[in-house]
Amino acid sequence: MKAIRGLGLAAGVGISVAALVGSAGAGESASSAVTLKVAGGPPFHGRVKSKDPACVSNRKVLLIEIAPDRGPIDYADNRTNGKGKWVFSSELQGATIVQAKVGESKASGVTCRSARSRRKSL
Repeated sequence: MKAIRGLGLAAGVGISVAALVGSAGAGESASSAVTLKVAGGPPFHGRVKSKDPACVSNRKVLLIEIAPDRGPIDYADNRTNGKGKWVFSSELQGATIVQAKVGESKASGVTCRSARSRRKSL
C-alpha cells in the first residue's frame, strides 16, 4: 500500500512540474496602449503604456495618416525611451487626421500586444 501511495505522489509531482514547464514555455501576453498628442502640429508625441515593464521601452511607434486618403500611410516611426515616451517632430504634408500605432512585439519572453491611439485632427 505504501509503494502505491509513494508512486501516486511521485506521479503527481511529475505532472505538476510538467504543467509548470509547459506554461512557462507557452509565453505570456500583455496588453499595450499608446497615446498621441498633436497640439496643433509638430512635435507630435505620446507614450506607450503596459502593466508589463518589458512592453514599454524600445517599442516601435508609427504615426499614420487616416484622412484625407482612405488607406493609412506611414509617415514616420520612432522608438520609445525607457519610460515609454516617443516624439516625432517632422511636418506632415496633406494629412488631416493622424493616429499612432504600436505593433506587436516580443520582449523578455512576453508578447506585447499591438495598440492604436485615438484619431486626432490636425
